[in-house]
Amino acid sequence: MKNLLFIYNPKSGKMIINQYMDQIINYFSQNGYFTTAYATQSAGDARKKVEKYGKVFENIIVSGGDGTLDEVVSGALKADIKPVIGYIPTGSTNDFAKSLNIPVDIDRAIKIALKGKAKELDVGKLEDKFFTYVAAFGSLAQVSYETDQTMKNIFGRSAYIFEGMKTISNLKSYRAKITIDDEVIEDDFIHGMVTNSVSVGGFTKIVGENVGLDDGIFEVMLVKNPKNIMDLNQIISGLTNHKENEFISFKNGKTFKFETKEDLLWTLDGEYGGKTRTCEIEVLHKKLEIRTGLS
Repeated sequence: MKNLLFIYNPKSGKMIINQYMDQIINYFSQNGYFTTAYATQSAGDARKKVEKYGKVFENIIVSGGDGTLDEVVSGALKADIKPVIGYIPTGSTNDFAKSLNIPVDIDRAIKIALKGKAKELDVGKLEDKFFTYVAAFGSLAQVSYETDQTMKNIFGRSAYIFEGMKTISNLKSYRAKITIDDEVIEDDFIHGMVTNSVSVGGFTKIVGENVGLDDGIFEVMLVKNPKNIMDLNQIISGLTNHKENEFISFKNGKTFKFETKEDLLWTLDGEYGGKTRTCEIEVLHKKLEIRTGLS
């Protein structure tokens, strides 16, 4: 029999995965896999276990949110192994699953995780940390993950307005020098992100429609500091229509450098990613092999 590591976060989302455990393990067995199942116990646990034990498995299937997937991918990269990864999304947002065309329907996701078409995708690296789809800093990064998903579903990206009005008086701006390949940009920013996804923070197509997951290029969105609600509305307009204006700009590149005079707090795949004053981000071309619902 083929061996398989199934690593899952039992507390992810609404803990729905626990209702499917018998079905999942039985499905793996029916398809000729001897499964080792492990329930993560704390933040970072999935990364540690994959880094330590992943080398004996050709196939690893992960269930949880984007953060749990990030840990599994990071553990594999740190161990310098390249297993075929399957993903059963059970988180609150499941951004990267949208890019991979993996449904949140568990029955369908299980089949894709085991039998979906394996594709080699790019991965981001920020200093010594890895991310599968987004590295972000600033106020809008926080807003995007704290905005209620129901509000996002009803109002789309305009939900930013409602949350933005609550926080505009507390928006933190950063004076930053940002180098994207050979282009240098310097200004005051409230938000910036380097991403490789069609969905970020639950908002689809936030950086446009033409996102290549394996082209060696990541997309960048930079948002300058607004002074009032009218300025914020211009930001919302740029996000909604994917059009640049005086407050929002869209770029892409292969290498990125961020320099600030104060600590810049990063979010990697929706989880805390540390703080820096100078850091570099690079695209690791086709370093991840994952089963997808893509054609």
